[in-house]
Amino acid sequence: MARIIVLSSFVARGHVGLRALVPALERLGHEVVAIPTVILSSHAAFPHVAGSEVATGVLEDVAGALDANGWLAATQAIVTGYLPTAAHVHFAAAFADHVRQRAPGAQLVCDPVLGDGPKGLYVAPETAAAIRSQLIPRASLATPNRFELAWLTGHRIAKVPDAVAAARALPCETVLATSIPHGAGRLATLLVTPETAGFTLATAQPKVPSGTGDYLTGLFVAETTAGRPAKDALAMASAFLQRAIAESGPSDDLCVVGAYEVPPAPLTVTAA
Repeated sequence: MARIIVLSSFVARGHVGLRALVPALERLGHEVVAIPTVILSSHAAFPHVAGSEVATGVLEDVAGALDANGWLAATQAIVTGYLPTAAHVHFAAAFADHVRQRAPGAQLVCDPVLGDGPKGLYVAPETAAAIRSQLIPRASLATPNRFELAWLTGHRIAKVPDAVAAARALPCETVLATSIPHGAGRLATLLVTPETAGFTLATAQPKVPSGTGDYLTGLFVAETTAGRPAKDALAMASAFLQRAIAESGPSDDLCVVGAYEVPPAPLTVTAA
């Protein structure tokens, strides 16, 4: 299968960042090169959190060693997730350019981890601005949630047509947008290209585990990199995510289901 490079957070406990992305990508047999941008005890919502950013100089050394060993040339996708500072965004953009010199067909996937409603941004404004100006234009796929899509575009998003218009305002070919309101008590996961738009639906829940956005990004990239058409990848990734949420129950720890032998039935994709 494919070699996929992923830059995001690493937590000792829980399934966010790399701990959600890697099993989703490995489920279909992809080789994952995982590069942590921060190393933490858990995600930030717990009372006690310890850890630190990985210095960009260290990341440059890691990238250089990967290159020297010849492990960039066969890359088919680069996925960026949580980037704690604008300097990390600069590194990610330069690294993606370098990888694509070694592997011209490699796709850049940007999960713009900026924040969520109602809290707003949880990265510094300059970090968010760097993601918008440096990574989104380089990406072939962006995977924002509703808040992030609104922040990136300046659009108000109250329903699916608003999200379609916002997605098409981004300077990247394809957008996979999550948590889009669609009627009372339902949320859409929306896939938008310049020509088409479609969505799957799920019942809104008062609380879901952390890491669902990371997991969905990994599932979708795993499916499309394996050759599944984007519409079918949306259906399958959405179904796996809903199973993971159901299996997690009241826990804040997402139950990643990459090892399940029997996949769920794909969800229905409705044209937007």
